[in-house]
Amino acid sequence: MKKIRSLSKLTRTYISALGLIALLTLATFITMHLVILTQKDSALLVNLSGSQRWLSQKAALLSVELVYITDSAERDQSRKQLLSIINQLQRNHKALIEDTPNIISSQSLTPQMQKVFFSPPINLDTRFNRYTSEALALANEPEHLLTPDNPHFTYLLQNSENLLESLDQIVSMFQKESEAKVQRLGMVEITSGAAILLTLAFLGLYIFRPLADTLLNERSQLEKANQELSLLSSIDGLTGIANRRHFDQFLEQLWLHSARNSEPIAIILCDIDFFKAYNDTYGHLQGDECLRQVASSLKNSLKRPSDFVARYGGEEFVVVLPNTDIEGALTVAETLRVNLESLEIPHRLSSITPKVTISLGVAIGHADHTYQPKTLVEAADSALYQAKQEGRNRYKLANFEG
Repeated sequence: MKKIRSLSKLTRTYISALGLIALLTLATFITMHLVILTQKDSALLVNLSGSQRWLSQKAALLSVELVYITDSAERDQSRKQLLSIINQLQRNHKALIEDTPNIISSQSLTPQMQKVFFSPPINLDTRFNRYTSEALALANEPEHLLTPDNPHFTYLLQNSENLLESLDQIVSMFQKESEAKVQRLGMVEITSGAAILLTLAFLGLYIFRPLADTLLNERSQLEKANQELSLLSSIDGLTGIANRRHFDQFLEQLWLHSARNSEPIAIILCDIDFFKAYNDTYGHLQGDECLRQVASSLKNSLKRPSDFVARYGGEEFVVVLPNTDIEGALTVAETLRVNLESLEIPHRLSSITPKVTISLGVAIGHADHTYQPKTLVEAADSALYQAKQEGRNRYKLANFEG
């Protein structure tokens, strides 16, 4: 009976602790949400008020252009820009003082800001409205009145600097207010977070500790599965060699390494001759088997561990030879061609020989930062095309400057 009561008490303790965590988590979530909203709203206010200063300065500059430009087309352009700026200034000002929900959410001017906007000696609302009204009047003046002694222009010149100083003050005040709000909410957030951590530390000794081994075991299995998945994603499912994605990654890394060490890179693009005719004759299943045999032959023909072969797409394969000069690349290309031909895979519709052959395009270049790796691949592709044009079952060296 005593044991049951103890267990019941312990259960109530756990439930109470978990309930406390739930409440504290909710409080922290709400606080973080308020912090995010406050930061967002404050940033919008600061940006909006800062935008007003820039737009006001732009309006003053456009007013000067409007008065002093003599070309009619340029003057019309300045007039349109000035009208657009004035419209934006008025919309921003309305958003700041009227708490427009679509721009600023749940923000209202503090008493200090109310005083700056609507009370002497600054009374920014009146001053700003007068400034935009004068700018609007100047923008709508006919051309013969756009003179340096125009009263609207004179007002803008005389009051532009004072308005900019007042707008600077507004930006600074919004910045300080937003920092104070975020700081207050931050203290609440820290307090709630500390309480949650203490409660979790207490419960962790009695509840979560048994789960640690299980979590570690599951994590190990997940990492192993991710490694297997990563390996599978880099292998061509049909031929068992690297796929196009793996080739792109390999070449990118090799390019950076070779550029640092000023080493040449050789690219060999290989294409099975008349493979469509092979598929049409022997069927796609036999075509797949042919692709596997070609991939195996290419892979076994490479002798260095650093050499790389991948399926480039369809019946095309690509070989990458790090730190290889022209003589070495051409030797490998011929070896690839001869070894594949020596398999004597039947191909009765081939117009060059009744067995499967390949054509090869070779390109060699020094990696640097002035051109991309794909440039070397494109050169090899052009050489491959030339090898096909010249009769197939041969290799061709690209005339590549790099």
